[in-house]
Amino acid sequence: MDVNPIQGALPDSCIKVSPWQRVRRLFKEEQGSLSVVIIGLFIITVASLMVMSDVATVLVAKRSLAQATEAAAQRGVHTLDESAYYTGKGTMFTAPLAVITQRDHSPIPINCNSALLNVNLELYNWSNADSAMKRYELQGIVLTHMECDGSSIEISTYSEVKFPFTVPFSKMSSAILTSTVGTTNQVQEGFYLFGIRLY
Repeated sequence: MDVNPIQGALPDSCIKVSPWQRVRRLFKEEQGSLSVVIIGLFIITVASLMVMSDVATVLVAKRSLAQATEAAAQRGVHTLDESAYYTGKGTMFTAPLAVITQRDHSPIPINCNSALLNVNLELYNWSNADSAMKRYELQGIVLTHMECDGSSIEISTYSEVKFPFTVPFSKMSSAILTSTVGTTNQVQEGFYLFGIRLY
C-alpha cells in the first residue's frame, strides 16, 4: 500500500479528524488534565461554601424566630385579667391552707383580647427593631395562630428567610420558617403575706 509522501508530511491540523477522535486524544494527553480537575474541585468547593452559608443562615434565623415567638408569648401571658383575678379573693387562711394541703396554685387569669394585641405588638417590634438578636434575613414575623383559654397561651408564627446565596443548581433563594410556643403564667410556690413572698 503506497503512502502519499505529501500527505504524511502534512501537520495534524490539516488532516480531517472526527470530533470523537479529538475527545479521545484530549483525554489521552496528560497536558491540561490537571487544570480540569482543579477547576472542577474549585466549583465544588464554592458550591459547598454557598450551601453551608445558606444552612447556617437558616439555623440562626430559626433561633431568632423562636426567640421572638417566646418573647411574644411571654408578653401575652402576662396580660392580667383583673376582673377574674380579684373575683373570689382568698381569705387570710387561703395561703396557709394551700401550704398544708400542698395544693397547687391556680394559674393567673389572662385577658385574651389584650393578650392578642400585646403578642402582635411584640412581633411587630421584633420585625422592625434593630436588635442584635434579630436576623436581618427575616422578612417579617407573622402570627398565624393564637389559642388562649384564659389561663394559657399558644401561638404559632412564620417568617420568610432570604438566603445570602441562591442554592447552586436550583432557583431556591428563600425558605419559610415556623415556630410554635405555649406558656402558662402561674404563681410561684411559697407563703405570701400581703403580696410579699415570705419563703
